[in-house]
Amino acid sequence: MQTSRFQLGLIATLAVGLGFSLSSSDAVGYPAGAAVSTGSNPVFSVGGQLSSTESHSLPVGKEGYAMVITDVMLAASDGSSSCRGNSRVMVASSLGTLASFAVGVTYDSRSYSNWYPLLSNSFESGLRVDPGEPVTISAVQRYEGGCDGPGMEIEYTVSGYYARP
Repeated sequence: MQTSRFQLGLIATLAVGLGFSLSSSDAVGYPAGAAVSTGSNPVFSVGGQLSSTESHSLPVGKEGYAMVITDVMLAASDGSSSCRGNSRVMVASSLGTLASFAVGVTYDSRSYSNWYPLLSNSFESGLRVDPGEPVTISAVQRYEGGCDGPGMEIEYTVSGYYARP
């Protein structure tokens, strides 16, 4: 069986059309919502250390923009290898508690085990705080024994972005 010029032309045209339709095109980026509406870098990150009964104010952020907290990382620590205890850590605004976590360290005569785990939490939808609303992170020691100084410390990092309300 012989292939005609028409068949060869049709096969070539189909191959070029298929190649063109499967070729990559320019990427098009769409805004991820209100997070990119500030016209500048809309992200924030703040960290610090809380003692057993301390409270810190988080930065309010940009005027006219809501603050959306997306990630909270916590770790309990102490300089003493015999420290054991746990604390409740809360992120709150004047409207009430936005998030609450429990972190701690434990020690027994057999081993020193850090369940001082690094507690990391990502909020898929975020914790939204109205523009200008003050936000605090605080720790309340529930139990403590054998720790240096006033008790175990909580290291924290809070991050997120600013968005138009």
